Amino acid sequence: MQARYDIAILGGGVIGLALARALALAPKTPALAVIDASSRIPPATLAAAGMLTPSFEDALGGDALYDLGAASLDMWPAFAASLVEETGADIDFRGDGVFGVAVDAAGAQKLDAQYEALTGRGVDVALMTGAEARALEPALSDRIAAALHAPRDAQVDPVKLFAALRLSLERRGASLIDDHVAAAERQSDGWRVTLGEGGGVVADQIVVATGAASGWVIDGVPRPPVFPVKGEAFSIAAPPAPASVTRVIRGPGAYVCPKAGGRIVIGATEQEGRDDLAVSAAGIESLRNGAAEIVPALQNCAEIARWAGLRPATPDGAPILGVALRGARGAWLALGHHRNGVLLAPASAAALATEILGEKPAIDLAPFRPDRFG
Repeated sequence: MQARYDIAILGGGVIGLALARALALAPKTPALAVIDASSRIPPATLAAAGMLTPSFEDALGGDALYDLGAASLDMWPAFAASLVEETGADIDFRGDGVFGVAVDAAGAQKLDAQYEALTGRGVDVALMTGAEARALEPALSDRIAAALHAPRDAQVDPVKLFAALRLSLERRGASLIDDHVAAAERQSDGWRVTLGEGGGVVADQIVVATGAASGWVIDGVPRPPVFPVKGEAFSIAAPPAPASVTRVIRGPGAYVCPKAGGRIVIGATEQEGRDDLAVSAAGIESLRNGAAEIVPALQNCAEIARWAGLRPATPDGAPILGVALRGARGAWLALGHHRNGVLLAPASAAALATEILGEKPAIDLAPFRPDRFG
């Protein structure tokens, strides 16, 4: 007999895990299963840098999407504290701000326009000269012409976050199934989910949170317009202070994310439509040069690792959140968070979990419905 659950989440990246935890925290906890294919298809979560930076995301230019990102950033300190308290895990959450920097007049003009747009929204940001930025981060290059400082933007270690979310769900009694989904079919007694390695589960409701996975598994439901955007990144051993930085620095050719343990993550390239995980020497060299342009001491630091990941993108840059199309009763979508899955996880999870449990979420999900694509 197949195991039965109230809700089965198809996908075990940060969105699927955060949603499962939000459901598990409900007063009446549903019986949950998370089907995680990360051993076969690595989630974008594990390739991410973990930046929580709505102030610097051009894709968040629309009001609804920016508001979702800002609301999720507001939730992050409590979300992180609760997860750490529950699991005892260190997720390296840092709420110490983020710099965007420019190395020429054109870049400085873009920062100025960004500053005007953000202050018009009431966001706490500061426009600085290069000298003012170097007073806070002495390792920045003398070439820095201007900087935009967002003191409330933050970062987290996504690999540690991934492990902590799984630990939380294990302790709360959720079933974590390490397999991939071959098919999901609506039958009279609920959704029958067939697993790739054999067997399956039955659930009253399912949530598709499969990221940029190439296969589409729901029988009778049209595939939503989610496509991969490949990104390459690498990590280096940080130089000793004061030659290194303490905050996230976003430059024109790369971002620099200092992590615990003397590690710095540098990324990331963008290649739309690529679904392979090969890492190119040219891509890494470009990122290293971009990082050295803004933090010169990073040019010759020893490389620790390099990797690639697939961001799940949509035509309008916004996630897909809500009930699936064509009246697929009991089927929900949590897809298309592109490069902001880690940032948007708390807000997306809280809002969709509330809706799945039959209540009205505090965040309006209307702009993110699947049917907006027709």
